[in-house]
Amino acid sequence: MTSIRTVGILGLGKMGCPMAKHIIARGYRVVGYDPVAEACRAAAAHGARIAGSAREVAQASELVIIVVGFDSEVDDVLFGKDGVLAGAGPGLVVALGSTVAPRYAKRLAQRLAERGVVLLDIPLTRGEAAAVSG
Repeated sequence: MTSIRTVGILGLGKMGCPMAKHIIARGYRVVGYDPVAEACRAAAAHGARIAGSAREVAQASELVIIVVGFDSEVDDVLFGKDGVLAGAGPGLVVALGSTVAPRYAKRLAQRLAERGVVLLDIPLTRGEAAAVSG
């Protein structure tokens, strides 16, 4: 297994931006993407490199954390034209922090495994204040 030096974050809003800040403070590089320009600016102010797509994030990372809203957004960032799978190398680890049903996460893990991508289900709790405080 490759050691993780660069962490990708998809979704740089209320949860993703504080997560990026804490990950950078621990000595990792962070590359992120969000379609909202202000979210990108905020993450860049903490030292994150901003990519142009989820695909670019996957190409640059050993671990990609997804913190977008729900199933449809997860599908878009993973399977879209410029999604994670378009840029994923063998053994990429994807950590799913989005709000999805357990059966969706199980199906997703199977689909990704067929492409050589490992899925971790990482439920996020306690909201924005906890993310900000680390």
